[in-house]
Amino acid sequence: MKKSRILQLIQVIIVVGIFLYVFHDINFVELYHTFLKVELSNLFYIVVFEILYFLSNAVAFWLLCRKKFGLSLAEGIGASMFAWLVDMLIPLAFIEGNLARILYLKTKRDWSSAVGYTLLFQFLTNVTFTVFILVTTIASLNFIYLYEQYFLFYITVILLLILTVVLLAFLIFDTNRVKNVTVRILRKFAGKYQFVDKVEKDVIVFLDSMKDSLQETDPKSLTLWLAVVFLFIQWISGIMTPYFSLQAVEITINPIFIAPGYSILTVFSLASIGLPFMVGSVDAALLTLYLLLGVPKEKALAATLIGRSVTIATSISIIYPIGIYYAKKVISVSNLNEIKQTLEKLLREYNINIPFVDIVSKNE
Repeated sequence: MKKSRILQLIQVIIVVGIFLYVFHDINFVELYHTFLKVELSNLFYIVVFEILYFLSNAVAFWLLCRKKFGLSLAEGIGASMFAWLVDMLIPLAFIEGNLARILYLKTKRDWSSAVGYTLLFQFLTNVTFTVFILVTTIASLNFIYLYEQYFLFYITVILLLILTVVLLAFLIFDTNRVKNVTVRILRKFAGKYQFVDKVEKDVIVFLDSMKDSLQETDPKSLTLWLAVVFLFIQWISGIMTPYFSLQAVEITINPIFIAPGYSILTVFSLASIGLPFMVGSVDAALLTLYLLLGVPKEKALAATLIGRSVTIATSISIIYPIGIYYAKKVISVSNLNEIKQTLEKLLREYNINIPFVDIVSKNE
């Protein structure tokens, strides 16, 4: 069995296990009364912070890329909504969302700039998230016992976050070493192929171009630090959705105590089994988070269903129409033809023959 299938199976087992644990002795009468007493005013706040979550991320992306790519604020928001749309419809650890950002930025400039700035944005996103989790963990040290059952898992998540930051920093800021490692890998695994010299040359040119593009970014730039501020606003907004979901069922918990468990939610999102809007995985994560915080099962389930319903409805209302509009711009005939021509050119230069490409060309 493939590793991806094994991981999906493990996640399905975990998700099903969590829901079975919740439902096996739940009081449905209490659950019914919990829904009857929902404070509807809190639903408004969930909507507000969901919108702020996506918009703050979009503004951060716009601030980072506006000068290099000449993005207007509307385009920055549109590109981000396109990326979020792809992430939600085809969840795969947010990889596809970054591919969507690259494709959009490519419509403005070259591939190396598009890839470089997308990596830089992901780097800033990971750095701010890691700092946010660490700071809130320190702030809630007296209540960290709430997560003692998941302490090893929690530490592993923190270490993985730090590792992703280090790897992204390596890719962005140490291109010379990346080039050396890439050449060694190519020589080891593809040295017997005639086109390897051409690949090496193109990779080096691409990395040099990406490095030159990123060097235009001033670390002391006000807009760069504003982008960081908006990313922190994104993470703060992220924990307010669970907070007001619990408020809706008359449970009040300090948002600081929710934040450490937010890492669990993120991991479930990254390891999504592929269903649109990460249905099942995120729901299980939220249930786990609420139960760890000592919320009764009935209220935990009600808060999960309420919060997720509002989140999905808000996402469909905002992300879907904007994302589709900008997706049509990115995936236009001219852009697809340009990508196809680039691919065909590379295949010719590397003397690689792919029957499928020939078939498609003949059918056009």
